Amino acid sequence: MLPFDVKPKSEHVVDELKKRQRTKEIVDVEEERVKVVIFMCSGNRYAFYGADIREILPACDICWVPCLPEYIPGLINVRGDIESVIDISYFFGEELTDQGTRLIAMAVRGDFHSGVIIDAIQDVVDIPLSTIQPPLATLNGAARDLVIGEIAYAGETISLLDVGKLAALIAL
Repeated sequence: MLPFDVKPKSEHVVDELKKRQRTKEIVDVEEERVKVVIFMCSGNRYAFYGADIREILPACDICWVPCLPEYIPGLINVRGDIESVIDISYFFGEELTDQGTRLIAMAVRGDFHSGVIIDAIQDVVDIPLSTIQPPLATLNGAARDLVIGEIAYAGETISLLDVGKLAALIAL
């Protein structure tokens, strides 16, 4: 039998583990997340902030209007509202694909409302705000003006586009 002041080794180990558990700081930080809409355009993946995309419309007739800039193929009727349609591939120097199979992402930021022609929606995901990296320094032309960051998705780097910058380019 052991004296009262001597504990078995197993109790010392358990006491030490309990002591460590009590001193361990628990930090549960909920990182701010942002929703992004990942889409395909001319074979490349891009993303918009989810807050800037109101809805995705199926392919519809785009009414051509004379004297519009090359990047605006025309206008569409969205439940009685006439909206312009922007071909974003123009700003990336990409060739147009078949217009019949493309979708229209309705982009909204402040007073700016316009459809953006895209090929397909890849995903809508919530990502941690801290994972958005600065845009590549090697971007050129209008692409540099539209890209506000880079995100990683499915092992690929995707350019995050800013609807506000798109609106500013069109207003020029």
